[in-house]
Amino acid sequence: MVNTLQNVKETARKHMILITNRYPYLPGEQFLETEMKYMVNLFEKIDIASVNGSGEKRMVPDPIQLHSIPGRPGGTKKYIHTFYSVTADPQGRRWLSAELPKARAFGSKGLMQLANWLSHALRIRDEIKKKWLDDPGFAINDAVFYSYWLTPAAVALAMLKETYPELLAVSRAHGGDVYDYRHSPPYLPFQERVINALNSVSMISEDGKRFLEGKYSGAGANLLVHRLGTEKPGFTSSPSTDGILRIVTCSYVKPVKRLDLLVDALKQTTIPIHWTHIGDGEDREKLERKAKEELDGRIAIDFKGHWTQQQIFEFYRTSPVDLFVNVSASEGIPVTIMEAFSTGIPVIATDVGGVRELVDESNGFLIPSDVSAEELAGYIEKFAALPVEQKQTYREHAYGKWEQEYNAQKNYHSFLMSVKNGSGS
Repeated sequence: MVNTLQNVKETARKHMILITNRYPYLPGEQFLETEMKYMVNLFEKIDIASVNGSGEKRMVPDPIQLHSIPGRPGGTKKYIHTFYSVTADPQGRRWLSAELPKARAFGSKGLMQLANWLSHALRIRDEIKKKWLDDPGFAINDAVFYSYWLTPAAVALAMLKETYPELLAVSRAHGGDVYDYRHSPPYLPFQERVINALNSVSMISEDGKRFLEGKYSGAGANLLVHRLGTEKPGFTSSPSTDGILRIVTCSYVKPVKRLDLLVDALKQTTIPIHWTHIGDGEDREKLERKAKEELDGRIAIDFKGHWTQQQIFEFYRTSPVDLFVNVSASEGIPVTIMEAFSTGIPVIATDVGGVRELVDESNGFLIPSDVSAEELAGYIEKFAALPVEQKQTYREHAYGKWEQEYNAQKNYHSFLMSVKNGSGS
């Protein structure tokens, strides 16, 4: 046993190279803020390379080194650069040729998507090579390359493994980078090839793993499930005691979140309700106008805009919350529901993506993805009519689900240790 532990210690990687979309730049990838707290305790050296990083920056723990991967030219030059970078590169030509039959099935848009992804991947590949692999002092056997998304950054790592087979390269996969049907056209280039080339791809839900296993026979060996998680807030939220049902939603305000459906449902309810929405987005002004006009003051509404996780938890700590609602048309597995569960808030949510791995009959209502406004109103009123004791049981089970499966300390430590030790399992 001592020898086994010693071998693990000797082979554990000490250098993490994390490739993000924007992190540590705002907005997006807020889940990484929690993961970073555990990463800094497990790796002696951490480099973060952001592919689209610019603007306002979050604070990052010391002594992380930040790198930006230069972008392409804009305007017309972008298309010239895309064509030239792909056709002038021998590896790029090989990958293009192998993927062309799949892209052609989606017409000109599929071909443009393929060229765009490959151009980005080549740019990222070259930058990684220049910053690390070409450095005589870089120890490849002591490093982990980790793409946060199964996007061109992961393609770049798969391409590098052709030249550097000893390179340890892994990726997470979430939602938009997993489910091709969310896109128009429904095509994510190189997905199967990348999954098979990397050391492992860690899905954040069983649903995502099943989806890719069903799509690509033989890919299952490289697909793992390492769930996201949230930190223990150290308190539980309180329910209302005045007969008002206090509902919270927390998301970007965009069509896929279907917040307009919730407005239509609330319009049909007959009970006192206070609705708080946390989050900003492209459709916020339109949604606020619809809510104010159609709810006609009968439903109290409060749009908070963008909040940090700290602000969200402070609200849950100081304000009564009875129910969290998510009526998205598609999801990976929502961290916002994990946050609600961690404070004991029950949830009504549509059965999309990996939501059913969170929400069940013990901690809320899992409702059909095609729920109508009338049906949604019925679910909300059904919850409101439950006895106090049953609502309390829902709250206890919500917290229990979080503690068992979505505790950040357990989940991130497990994932990062598997990466660190090169096991990927």
